Amino acid sequence: MPQQEESYSLDAMLEAANIERLDEADRIYSHEVREIISSKPVWIVRNGIAMFFIIIGLLFALTFFIQYPDIVKAPVKIVGDNLPKQIISKSEGRIVYLNALENKKVIAGDVLAILQSNADYKQVLLFKKWIDQTELDLKGNNWNTISQLETLNQLGDLQKNYQDIAQQIYQLSWAKTKGYFNQKRDAIAQDIRLINLSKENANNQKQLILQDLAMQEGLLAINEKLANEKVIAPLDLIKDKSTVIAKKQQLVQVDAADINQSTNIVAKQKELLEIDKLNADIQQNFIAALFNTKSALAEWANRYILVASETGTLQFASYFQENSWIKTGQELFYIIPKQPTYFAELIASQQNFGKLKQGQKVNIALNSYQRNEFGVLQGTIINIPQVPYKDTSFLIKVKLTKGLQTNYQKPIHFSNSLTGTADVITAEASLADRLLYQWRGLFAR
Repeated sequence: MPQQEESYSLDAMLEAANIERLDEADRIYSHEVREIISSKPVWIVRNGIAMFFIIIGLLFALTFFIQYPDIVKAPVKIVGDNLPKQIISKSEGRIVYLNALENKKVIAGDVLAILQSNADYKQVLLFKKWIDQTELDLKGNNWNTISQLETLNQLGDLQKNYQDIAQQIYQLSWAKTKGYFNQKRDAIAQDIRLINLSKENANNQKQLILQDLAMQEGLLAINEKLANEKVIAPLDLIKDKSTVIAKKQQLVQVDAADINQSTNIVAKQKELLEIDKLNADIQQNFIAALFNTKSALAEWANRYILVASETGTLQFASYFQENSWIKTGQELFYIIPKQPTYFAELIASQQNFGKLKQGQKVNIALNSYQRNEFGVLQGTIINIPQVPYKDTSFLIKVKLTKGLQTNYQKPIHFSNSLTGTADVITAEASLADRLLYQWRGLFAR
């Protein structure tokens, strides 16, 4: 049974109200009021103020245990040392050749796709293969091993380069084993041999003439003695002198012929030098045409051939297939390296910059991933530059402790536009510390 509440006596009530007579009390208080006044209040009413201050005290004490750290907010971008590489289209057109599979391992230089152009890509690839092989032959100075160029007539913008190379190859054929240059060298060598034979015959003839001249001069000396002794007539002596002079004229003619033959040999040697010079010029022109063609092929390949920029795993940036229309600047593939390393770049302004220090913890909430669902990336400041990055902003490097995995153990897929907001914990403080900051400042003054 509930205990009956205690009530005050009527006399005590009258005395407390400073009322001398009962009829006066009846006149002042109604029956309901007297009933309320006569009832004893419950404990919460009697001790309410004390309980209020006790609760306030407990709450205040609790603020010393509730952590409310000092935070500096700043925009942040996720970057890395070995990021996934984008493969972007540099021209517009259909995909005429596709050699890419999702999540396939590729090696740097692998052809992923070829876009439409005004040339037959198969002929362009054949032309490029021939250029590469020819360049290897030239590095080994193997001019005779350069193969004949196939007939290619669907090279589009590269057709002029093809014609130049074809013309240079025709001129290079002059220097081959049975080419024009070798045939002309053989002919010149034969001419030189004949000239040398003629010189040799002339030299033999000269020796005979010298012997004959010596005999004629001896005969002339004898006849001169006989003429002085009046043994022979002077006319016979004149004939002998004329014979000696004729022999000397023959020697002059032989020497002149020998000089002409030597001049012919020098001319033939000059022809050989001209052939060598022409051959060197042709080779130099071929090398120049080869490098010009190689440059044109590289420019064509850069526009229409999509190749893997490095070794890694291939991922499609969008859904497409052969004959799909591709726009200029469209992202087609991503190549993910084997072990990419990621970090964050935090752009801090001058405001509260002095609070930032190396080793401070950073929580990064990404714009593309809701914080409540995915959590945050956790990191640590590892570098604070001394000079501003742009205007009055500083570019701070933050190491991601768990990479692209949030504190909710959820992975984040990287993209080049991965941005968010960073919360830098500059000081571990309780709620009481934050509440008492201003009071501390007043006491410090």
